[in-house]
Amino acid sequence: MQTRTGALILFGLLAIIAFSELIFSNLGTLNGDLAGAASMLGLTLQQERTRLLILIALDAVAGVGALLAIAGLLARSTLTAYGVSLCATGFLAYGVYQVFAALTQLSETVRLPVILAGMLYALLGVAAWITGRRATATQQAHGR
Repeated sequence: MQTRTGALILFGLLAIIAFSELIFSNLGTLNGDLAGAASMLGLTLQQERTRLLILIALDAVAGVGALLAIAGLLARSTLTAYGVSLCATGFLAYGVYQVFAALTQLSETVRLPVILAGMLYALLGVAAWITGRRATATQQAHGR
């Protein structure tokens, strides 16, 4: 019971993080001051647009995965495992992409914060994977 409750809380928070990042940061920048963001990051407009579209897609994968994990946990169904995998993969990929972009594309002035944010996202992906697997195993041991 505690594992399931902890997993529900974690995946709820992960859904909030992913969708708020998608809507307020990435989509907001894409539809807002794209030139200013590109300039700050040391990118062209097209590079920044592409970077934001990739981040939006990865946020969507992570957020939808978190919602599926929550639905699976609540319904005690096999949907949990799919949601956990999507959520963890989305956060890990987001983190790896941010670190890679910071090291290869972004200006030196923003490199460290983006690397740290990327590492945090990757750690959230690992936490999602570990917590989700434990909750799935507990769920299967108790006959769903």
